Amino acid sequence: MAKAQRPSGKKTSKAQAKSSKKTGKKKAARKKSSVATDSRKGSSTTRSRTGTGQSASGKTRRAVAVQSTGNTAGVADSDYLDEQDPRERYMSLGDHLEELRKRLLWIIGVVIFASVGFGIFSYDLHSILVQPFKAVSDYPLLLQAVAGPLDVVIRLSLLLGILSTAPIILWILWGFVTPAVSRKVAWIGHMSVLTSGLLFWGGVVFTWFNLFPISLEMFFKVMLMGLENTIPQTTIEKYYSFLFMVHMGAGLIFQVPLLIVALGALGILTVEWHKKYWRFFITAVFILSAIITPPDPLTQSILAGPIIALYAIAVGIVWLLERSRRKKDLIERELR
Repeated sequence: MAKAQRPSGKKTSKAQAKSSKKTGKKKAARKKSSVATDSRKGSSTTRSRTGTGQSASGKTRRAVAVQSTGNTAGVADSDYLDEQDPRERYMSLGDHLEELRKRLLWIIGVVIFASVGFGIFSYDLHSILVQPFKAVSDYPLLLQAVAGPLDVVIRLSLLLGILSTAPIILWILWGFVTPAVSRKVAWIGHMSVLTSGLLFWGGVVFTWFNLFPISLEMFFKVMLMGLENTIPQTTIEKYYSFLFMVHMGAGLIFQVPLLIVALGALGILTVEWHKKYWRFFITAVFILSAIITPPDPLTQSILAGPIIALYAIAVGIVWLLERSRRKKDLIERELR
């Protein structure tokens, strides 16, 4: 019996070992499965964390995108500034002084260029400009100094250069003010400068063909009738000084209507003001005409007549401006 039972004991121990091995394998498998599940949970957790991180990074990216949009706007602004007119950019005090210096150099260059051009033809111009004097006097012009011819040529060239380029000088100076005003005001200013140039040259032409010959005739013929032993003769320096004083003064007086329109557009000199003070204006025009021309009624009337006519036209333009302004105010009140 004992011998018969030993193998059974061995078998039992073997079976127990096999079962223990099987249970160990099962436990190992369970551990692996648990580890796998834990790893899956960890991966899902990391994924969720990664997702939240990505969402956070997405927010960060969105914020960066907003920041980059601002940068691109800055780039666009810089591109716009590159395409913009340099005079319309923001300018410091030094930039303004530099711009003014350039424009003053342009003015000097324009005057010198015109003066050199007139200096080349100074003798031909002299023969033309002394014709009004020859028409009223049989005597030649006199020279006061040895270097008189050089002085006359330089003075003639400079005065003609300044006289002919005066509207251009005004245009260059207005270009310095243009960036500080709106486009509409700048356009109005350009038209005003153009009108000013036309009025100035119109006054010069009118004076040369009408006022200046009559002035010489009044001085050298009419006023010399009561003076005995006096000849109508003067120096060439005084003759040119009088010539340019009369022409420059007439050109400046012809700017008065433009000034009246400008002040009327600003609401400073209204039509009601002109109704009250038009007599004083006409008196002032005759006084200025007496200063520029010989003190006789005929010459004063010749110069004051066109100025008064232009004054009436200017007042009419101011009336039209006020009428359009009233209509605009009525439309705005109705819209409100």
